[in-house]
Amino acid sequence: MEIDSRATTPLRYRFSSPDQARAHLRNLEGRWLFFYREEKLRLLPSAPVCLQLRFDDGGEGRLLHARVQGSLEGSGTWLEILDARPLLSAVESPRAHRRFGCDLPVELRADGRIEAGRLLDLSAGGARIIGIEQLFPGQPVELRLPSADRLTFRDLSFGQVAWVARNEMGIRFDPADSVGRSAIARLLQEMEAHWQGAWESAHPRFCWQAAGVVEPEPPRLRQPDDTTGKIAL
Repeated sequence: MEIDSRATTPLRYRFSSPDQARAHLRNLEGRWLFFYREEKLRLLPSAPVCLQLRFDDGGEGRLLHARVQGSLEGSGTWLEILDARPLLSAVESPRAHRRFGCDLPVELRADGRIEAGRLLDLSAGGARIIGIEQLFPGQPVELRLPSADRLTFRDLSFGQVAWVARNEMGIRFDPADSVGRSAIARLLQEMEAHWQGAWESAHPRFCWQAAGVVEPEPPRLRQPDDTTGKIAL
């Protein structure tokens, strides 16, 4: 079963440092906006986006999930960052494994019950999931990925809950699960192929040299559509 992650657009953007990136976060009505400067990019309103930030100073990259708020002809696209905490934090802990952003349906089995959530990022060592509550650190779990029609499944891995925050959690995969390691490796190959087609842009030099941030005024915020099933952080 092939996992189709094409509904989520992968984007990359390069800054000189995390501080420079934080200066480009705009807080509007309690929601965080980011202007992705790329004049040729066209995305539909409310389309889901996964944004990877890279830094020339060698700082740890950041992975953010967003939705499109609006595009400006010949300029770029305003994104609403769904959870700005990874960038607002001054320090991002170094990771032992390369991490890929995604937005996939996932089923988690624990203590005889099955819960549905969204897989937001994946590495060889673990994953981040949103939309599942009432689990605790150390609890053993089993993950599998349903197809779009929910008729077939791909077994992913056994593991345990590493941390819990609100309705979000981190899962640490069981290194002794050899079948799981193979399934994860295959999914990571698919994620890598998906990210190879990512749009890439960089912070423009004219903004470096300006007295302040140079970007257009943000649009009026679109309200989230609760009927779409997309993630809402």
